[in-house]
Amino acid sequence: MDESSQKEKLPQEIFAVCAMNAVLHTEGVAEMAPLPALSKEIEGTKGVRINETRKGMEIDVYLNVRFGAKIPDTAWKIQENVKHRLEDLTNAKITQVNIHIMGVSGTPDAEGN
Repeated sequence: MDESSQKEKLPQEIFAVCAMNAVLHTEGVAEMAPLPALSKEIEGTKGVRINETRKGMEIDVYLNVRFGAKIPDTAWKIQENVKHRLEDLTNAKITQVNIHIMGVSGTPDAEGN
């Protein structure tokens, strides 16, 4: 069995933890948010759902942004970070990274405004 086929069979928990870490290390992210009702979270993670398809993996990320963050810029950075981190670490093909902003954390006073 070659290395790429081994990496493709990694448990979803590995992908979810890598994705969650990539999100949390992105500027503008306050915290991960719980998945919507009826969605099952992967053990040890919060706010990440993974769907494996024939074309590759689709990642859904649920989070809260910090007050004052530029949401389009933050979402773009999250997509890049998650895609690159997962592809670099696991050699998986990531076809989509969908960002779901569930709320805003903080206040104008917390940002010094």
